[in-house]
Amino acid sequence: MSSLFDQSSDAIFSGALSAQSQRTNLANYALQQAAYHLQNNNNESAIKEFKKALAFDPENDTAHTYLGNIYLSQDKTKEAIKEFKESVRLQPLSVNSLVNLGNAYLQDKNYTEAEKSLKKAARMDPLNPVPDYTLGHLYLNTDRLNEAEAQFRKAEKISPRDGNVFYSLGTLYNKQGKYEEAAKNLEKALTLKKNFSSANYELGVAYHGMGETDKAQEQLSILNSTDYSLAQDLKYVINKPKIVSMDTAKSGGFVELLGAGTPLWALDPTLLEPDSSKEFSITFTFSEKMDIASVSNPLNWSITRAKGGTAGYYNNTMPVTSKEASIPKFPLSVTYNDLTNEATIKFRLNQNSDGTATIDPSHLVFSFKGKDASGRSMDSSADEIDGYALKAF
Repeated sequence: MSSLFDQSSDAIFSGALSAQSQRTNLANYALQQAAYHLQNNNNESAIKEFKKALAFDPENDTAHTYLGNIYLSQDKTKEAIKEFKESVRLQPLSVNSLVNLGNAYLQDKNYTEAEKSLKKAARMDPLNPVPDYTLGHLYLNTDRLNEAEAQFRKAEKISPRDGNVFYSLGTLYNKQGKYEEAAKNLEKALTLKKNFSSANYELGVAYHGMGETDKAQEQLSILNSTDYSLAQDLKYVINKPKIVSMDTAKSGGFVELLGAGTPLWALDPTLLEPDSSKEFSITFTFSEKMDIASVSNPLNWSITRAKGGTAGYYNNTMPVTSKEASIPKFPLSVTYNDLTNEATIKFRLNQNSDGTATIDPSHLVFSFKGKDASGRSMDSSADEIDGYALKAF
């Protein structure tokens, strides 16, 4: 026969179990409501329900994890870190919890704590590619590029069919300027993972770095139909400002088609006089709107004699003699028409004391090294032009 004390204890214990069971049921109901709100993209209502679940069951790892993920998506990194710390406390052997915490620290730019969490996760499960992959991005973001490559290679060995790994390697090689390696990895990423806009963007960057203009434009075309934002980013990269053309029609006599040994006076009769001088002007058209201060600064321009390649050779490789007219290094002045994207430079040529100076107008190279209105530097494949090429190079 049980005593009154035993009966009382049983009743208290039974009541406690009943209350605990009720709290668990209420927590589970709140989780179900939170899931419903998540499916309907109502994050704020979901947060309320997850918090309600934790009020009934403070040790509920599911609620902590989902709250952390929502906060992370809202860039509330401090709140996310707090939730993921609770998740790690409740599930100290969970690799996913450690990776979630590492990601939150990474987004918060707390790279030291992120590295600790991710390294611990990697040690706990060496066959899981996610910790190594995430560590790779931490190192990529902090310019520890050799370490980033090592981590991505580890992830590749574990998961050799994961397009994300090859995408990350391509991004890394782009950052290092190893564009051929970048393209090889990004092409593989796109064979393993379809509809991968980020890889299309990086591949466009790689092709641009290799000088494969047509291939870069192909990636831009793909992005134009799949991801407008990335298309604009790639357009910004590959459509750098270029010199489109040069016009000497209103130059005052300078003819860019005249070749080696042209008498200086052939440009203008006033130059028949010894020690005379004449000011000429040439108009250049740009592919983009230029920064007015940059394009109007004569020091961003230069005038030089062609030394080979697309520009040809000044005097067709014949030595420059004492009779050769001196070439000004910079223009006298530059004016810019913001409506037509045209810059007009003025420069002066001087006759010698004998009136016998010669020049090779077709092999004078005009260069611009400034910036456009968006702050982009010139496309290095089209920032110079001369009469011999008749196109920018």
